[in-house]
Amino acid sequence: MSRLRRDGGALSVEFVGMLPIVAFAALVVWQLLLAGLVATTAENAARAGSREASLSTAANGQSTAIEALSPWLRDGADATVSGSTAIEVTVPIPIVLPGVSHPGWTVTRTAEFPKD
Repeated sequence: MSRLRRDGGALSVEFVGMLPIVAFAALVVWQLLLAGLVATTAENAARAGSREASLSTAANGQSTAIEALSPWLRDGADATVSGSTAIEVTVPIPIVLPGVSHPGWTVTRTAEFPKD
């Protein structure tokens, strides 16, 4: 019984010690998932813009690419035309932690459809 009294609270101390590590790991995983989501969304926007450029004009494809992005990703996003139907979409990756300065991470995806 005396051994149990000496170990009292050890689990709580271990939990408090591990909590920052687990929280940091969760933030890193969340940031990586967010980067993957941005990459997928940028690819879809480039395809939508290129599809529109192949059916209409390059300027319409450029605006369609930006409109195809989620509203929370449109700030700072850029779509450029290269050639007649190739659209390049660049989207900044949002940072999970509020108040942390943005390191300038971006995702760029390009798509090109044949001209009809």
